[in-house]
Amino acid sequence: MKRIPVPSRIVVGVAAGVVAWSVLTLSPQAAAGRESLEGLRPYVEAAMEDWGVPGMAVAVVKDGHIVLAEGFGVRDLRTGDRVDGNTVFAIASNTKAFTATALGLLVQEGRMSWDDPVLDYLPAFQLFDPVVTRRIAVRDLLCHRSGLGTWSGDLASYGSTYDRDEVIRRVRYQEPAGDFRASFGYSNLMFLVAGELIPAVAGASWDEFVAERLFRPLGMRRTRTSVQDLEGMENVATPHTRVDGDLVPISYVNVDNHGPAGAINSSANDMARWLELQLGYGFYAGNQLVDSTVISETRKPHTLLPVSETAKELNPWTHFANYGLGWVLADYRGRLLVYHTGGLDGMYSYTGFLPEENLGVVVLTNADNHNLIRALPHHIYDLYLGADFQDWSRRYRNAYEERERRRDEEKQKQKESRVPGTHPSHPLEDYAGRYESAVYGEAEIEWSDGRLTLHPKAHPHVTGTLEHWQYDTFLCTWTSRVWDESWVHFELGDDGRAVRFRMKVRPDWIDTREYTFVRR
Repeated sequence: MKRIPVPSRIVVGVAAGVVAWSVLTLSPQAAAGRESLEGLRPYVEAAMEDWGVPGMAVAVVKDGHIVLAEGFGVRDLRTGDRVDGNTVFAIASNTKAFTATALGLLVQEGRMSWDDPVLDYLPAFQLFDPVVTRRIAVRDLLCHRSGLGTWSGDLASYGSTYDRDEVIRRVRYQEPAGDFRASFGYSNLMFLVAGELIPAVAGASWDEFVAERLFRPLGMRRTRTSVQDLEGMENVATPHTRVDGDLVPISYVNVDNHGPAGAINSSANDMARWLELQLGYGFYAGNQLVDSTVISETRKPHTLLPVSETAKELNPWTHFANYGLGWVLADYRGRLLVYHTGGLDGMYSYTGFLPEENLGVVVLTNADNHNLIRALPHHIYDLYLGADFQDWSRRYRNAYEERERRRDEEKQKQKESRVPGTHPSHPLEDYAGRYESAVYGEAEIEWSDGRLTLHPKAHPHVTGTLEHWQYDTFLCTWTSRVWDESWVHFELGDDGRAVRFRMKVRPDWIDTREYTFVRR
């Protein structure tokens, strides 16, 4: 699903020396295009070991030909099974460009317009602001300018039991974080709404439509829209994440309930075909599958993205960034760069291309908390552009380690700021009860066996143990390896009774908003 990822921990020390090379029958043109990749394998192997990435698949398309679709490392640390060009990974937010293009197919057929109000197709849809509800149009959903904050509301959907309709219904309770059409807020929920326009217009689900109109014509035979489709499927990568310094396999998170934002699973070979379509401006295997005007519309700048001083220092060849419709747009060494990244628990991915060079790259990995998905494409672009060597992996690694150092310092300061000798204002059992957030739903705090346990009802597989920190603040340790820890702050009413609590769940990864749960 997720997002332009914000890695949260350093990943080191996993050997990734095993490489499985796909068998490709290269045309003379493709063989010539592959010559520029001389020396790529040892660079990839070293970078994977440096970042601690167990498995990766890479695809490169140049001048209309797939010149590389190969695997590196292993699908699962427990089995040692090798990755190849057909290994399936979660592509997460790289799904968004598929959703935008699918809507473009309806636009080219005259069945909708980019600027049609969403209410024309989803009359029950509501945002917090009724004026914005009436004004928001199809294109606004696809360029992150709804006014919602980045990842806002994702906790209610990310791996929850809510279906798509319920996730969308709860959007109405979220207060905006910025002005409509004037600020950037990366919203998975708005892409879900965009995807749900498809059944309203075409009578087929988003899943059925993208499979029929995009996957099948492109021959993307191993690409699926649901994690449930992976059950029993061969050659599927396992997600991995860091727990207490160790890289461990974890289960796929089920994000079917906001599929149009990030539920597609695919392979390097299949994604290379998607690149061919994009580089061909909708033309693939002799057929114009998508009108070139649709492709061009998705690449028009819509929403300005900030480029921090740190980012400029790390990559001095990028001067601006915008969001189009499902794509990030930037400049790289004087060329237009169109790309997106994706992140789910244990999986990071990248899709990008330089249209003027007719060059595209896909990187799929089965680990999170790394920036190799950004470093490796730059390295490949430089190989074709004949640029002076930059060790992009090391550049990103140095910046990553510096950021982690600052985070560790901040955490240490937080621990040191703890006020010693404080006590809760009430006996612990008084904090137990049923609470509710309009955005999230119900949560229950249970008092049993001398401890408090927090149960978020929309995530029945996750519980949290509350330990007193200071005053009426508790530290919640979740059973989910990804949720990690949360601060839970209780507030008292006029009668001195605990009437509500506030918390955030992994604001660096799951949801940036703070949720308030009121006692029922």
